Amino acid sequence: MTLQRMAPGLLAAALLACGGDDGPTAIEIPLAQVEITAPCPTVDIGSTCLMTARGITADNQIVTNAVLRWSSNANSVVQVNSEGRVFGVAPGRATITVEAALGQGSDTAEVLVFPCTKC
Repeated sequence: MTLQRMAPGLLAAALLACGGDDGPTAIEIPLAQVEITAPCPTVDIGSTCLMTARGITADNQIVTNAVLRWSSNANSVVQVNSEGRVFGVAPGRATITVEAALGQGSDTAEVLVFPCTKC
């Protein structure tokens, strides 16, 4: 593989193109910041909701498929998997944090879990 200097903005496009038949592959690139783009402010017990986030490099390039780490400060209330899917476990509040796997940057969002009304 040969790397070439590219104009800003082409890096993400070139890396996305390497995804093959399975779609884009998550890339580990140093990030300057991370931001949640689709929070899940509420979820019912037993339900799920997918949160999404993106990374931003020091050159302000947006990386939508960066390697990120998700966590919950209260797993007894809300759990979150490695893809950002939150699971309502018990009534209450929890803070979901997403962090860059490489570089720096993180963002948080609060999730409120309600009792299941349709169970």
